[in-house]
Amino acid sequence: MILFPAIDIYDGKAVRLLGGDYGKVTVYGDPLDMAKRFEDAGAEWVHVVDLNGAESSGDNFGIVEKISSHTSLKVESGGGLRDRGRVASLLSAGAVRAVLGTVCVTDPETVGRIISEFGSEAVVCGLDAKDGKVAVRGWKEKADVTPLLLGKKLVGLGAKYFLYTDVSRDGMLTGANVEATADLGEKLGACVIASGGVKDIRDLCEIKSRGIYGAVLGKAYYENKIDIKEAVKLCAN
Repeated sequence: MILFPAIDIYDGKAVRLLGGDYGKVTVYGDPLDMAKRFEDAGAEWVHVVDLNGAESSGDNFGIVEKISSHTSLKVESGGGLRDRGRVASLLSAGAVRAVLGTVCVTDPETVGRIISEFGSEAVVCGLDAKDGKVAVRGWKEKADVTPLLLGKKLVGLGAKYFLYTDVSRDGMLTGANVEATADLGEKLGACVIASGGVKDIRDLCEIKSRGIYGAVLGKAYYENKIDIKEAVKLCAN
């Protein structure tokens, strides 16, 4: 299983939002310093969330470029990637994979074209669930479609990787929605990354035991609930 330590970036700083609420922000410092800590712990990937991009108030591509050029980490990043141009800019900045969110709902055909141009290895489709529906536009709205139905459509368009986030659990340290993540992966026949709510090393053990492709580690690390070296070792073995 792949561990994706997360760095959420807002106005150039590493932060965490409670339940996706921009009014509940905790600042953790410099994103590059954080990335270097993950690298030193043995991580191979880093999951970067561009919160400015998600709320259409700019982007943090420059920080992605710093991380990709000053560490050996492979960068997976999303937030406001709603057209081909922004995806191209992110990948040019050094990201290995672009995480698409709202556009997967509003314009899946564009997602298909992006996958055709950049390849299925370069694209992750975000399926953010809120009350059983897909959440869009920085989790502020709900679309009238379930993650499974949208996922099936995207698989048909060439999608191989998915990021499944239970919005209600994000940043809450209540445990990942392992059952829903595993079920989605099995029904889509795709690689699904569990995101939202990972609380401790036992949570990661459960995710791994279900054969899930990967897991995002966020607040549990920042709140010292998980030792990053232990987490990396667990996922790698």
